[in-house]
Amino acid sequence: MHKVPLPRRLDTRRLLVMVFFLLLFTMAVRELRDPDFWWHLATGRYIWQTQSIPRHDVFSYTVPHHRWITHEWLSQVIIWALYLLGGLPLLILVAALVITLSFGLVYVQCEGRPHWAVFTVLLGALASAITWGVRPQMLNVLSAAAFAFLFYQYKVRNRNFLWLYPLLTALWVNLHSGFFLGLVMLGCFIVGEGAQRLLGYAHQDTLSWAQIRNLALALGASIIAALLNPNTYEMLLYPFGTLGSRAMQTYIQEWASPNFHQPQYWPFALLLLGTAAAMTLSRRAVDLTELLLFCSFGLAGLISARHIPLFAIVVTPILTGHLVAWSRDRFPRLFRPGYSSSGGATVILNWVLLLVIGAGCALRCAQVIGNNPRALQEFYPLAALDYIESTGLSQARMYNSYNWGGYLLWRGYRVFIDGRADVYGDEFINEYLLAYQLRGDWRQPLEKYTVDYVLIESRASLATLLTESADWEKVYEDEVAVVFTRVP
Repeated sequence: MHKVPLPRRLDTRRLLVMVFFLLLFTMAVRELRDPDFWWHLATGRYIWQTQSIPRHDVFSYTVPHHRWITHEWLSQVIIWALYLLGGLPLLILVAALVITLSFGLVYVQCEGRPHWAVFTVLLGALASAITWGVRPQMLNVLSAAAFAFLFYQYKVRNRNFLWLYPLLTALWVNLHSGFFLGLVMLGCFIVGEGAQRLLGYAHQDTLSWAQIRNLALALGASIIAALLNPNTYEMLLYPFGTLGSRAMQTYIQEWASPNFHQPQYWPFALLLLGTAAAMTLSRRAVDLTELLLFCSFGLAGLISARHIPLFAIVVTPILTGHLVAWSRDRFPRLFRPGYSSSGGATVILNWVLLLVIGAGCALRCAQVIGNNPRALQEFYPLAALDYIESTGLSQARMYNSYNWGGYLLWRGYRVFIDGRADVYGDEFINEYLLAYQLRGDWRQPLEKYTVDYVLIESRASLATLLTESADWEKVYEDEVAVVFTRVP
């Protein structure tokens, strides 16, 4: 058979998919506003320069004796290496590529490609967009998508790549502690398929007992593979310590439950309710594995907003399958073989559209990257740091804003606190907040740690109080930051 040259294959269906992923990549290109990025970058630099993984805090003067389980060490080394290669622009683009690849794996698992799949994957992407950025957590999303994709290949395509699960786990456990959710996902696969058999809901796609046994062996091998990290068995326990931190759950926004009064969480609500409705209304056979995934990861997303991207990864193909089943019963004409032109004027027009949209996306990406320095000036105290360094205060002990701690330690300061909440612990975080939120004896942390100067946001409540205090003198202020020094 004569093979159609690649330039002539660009029919309207392929154009839709290519435009969708171009727009998804462009949407994922974002300015660096995550305050945790900087301590990840600084940690990668520290590991690279010292050729060692820190076991205790090396960035603060307040808790240098606290143990630090550096569970993201490999991600941080990768971030530093990319920074050396191409600076912040390359990191922004690579993060967008990781997000795009993640939802590319989700798209492949969806029925009804391209139209239904494009719609539902877009909804899943919008739901997860609240956490996008240059951060190790994006590798959680990609790894979870890979785990789900392997199960899709095993169950639907009858292709056995289970041997990849332990290898991916050994990699994931060094990238982020979120590897534990990969093990949970495997557990859901096993329990769901086993329950399907035991309760008499088995259908043609349900795994056989032999296949379920192989999946259980893959889970066991993955648990063993999870020990292949610098902290060995402690990484299996680390996620429970994080989930049990009351301070992190209370004070860190992404650890809190989603606030559905905020529009940014509406796509998640639509994905959650839409999937529940589609599973109820469609005549597709009950699949207990899908139900277990929906309930477990949906609950995780309702408890903590940072888990919403993982919910989107596992649930989007489920939603698509039930939407296709529901619409096929009611609108069968939509599923008749259609005509998609791939020649003549249509192909030329499609290529013109693709090039125009691609150029627009490229311009938008360049604009975001070009605006990044301005965004840093608006969010971080760059001018205040220039003042501090010019007056010799940089070697003194500071009390700093939590959100600025990562950037400050990246600049070489010994900080009071930064975004590594697991290192500082609940007791210290509450002690820090005595001053920042003016609780009780708010002077206590400033005196206990013999703070020489305070660097906080200009509009912080503490700034207003220190302005009226006879013990502190305001020596610098701009729209972003204010600096107070202790009166001798």
